[in-house]
Amino acid sequence: MTNAWYAVYTQTGRETAAAQHLRNQGFSVYLPQYRKMRRHAGRVEVVATPLFPRYLFAGIDMQQQRWRSVNGTIGVIGLVMSGDKPMPVPDPVIDEIRAREDETGFISLSTPAFRRGQALRIVEGPMADTQALFEETIDNNRAILLISLMGRLVRTQMPLRQVEAA
Repeated sequence: MTNAWYAVYTQTGRETAAAQHLRNQGFSVYLPQYRKMRRHAGRVEVVATPLFPRYLFAGIDMQQQRWRSVNGTIGVIGLVMSGDKPMPVPDPVIDEIRAREDETGFISLSTPAFRRGQALRIVEGPMADTQALFEETIDNNRAILLISLMGRLVRTQMPLRQVEAA
């Protein structure tokens, strides 16, 4: 029997460490990541972020490898189970995730498709938690929004990463 993919539930923020420890034990590991812009100490930086926080995938040959050792791996809480057996992730699911990787191996997240007039919430920056209405997208990175200020609707531009559907 060949390797099948299984979902591994990890400790918070320990996906990368768990992946390395699993590799050290001879397991194949797939930790899909994307680039996320993060503000910290007044600076903006791009960091590699797990696509599925607290999860990664391990390729395990159930006939040849001791799968129970995954549960005792540093950074791992346990395999996702169905009863008393690990539940395999169908290959097409892994293939679909891999198909979204760019040339550097990061998952390419498409920009959200908002429609004109849709209610949004600003999630970061000085206007965080403000409600807005979507007008249009500019260059796939910025949105024009309508925000209510002092009883008037005011047009403003904002990076798409700073808004989400309300």
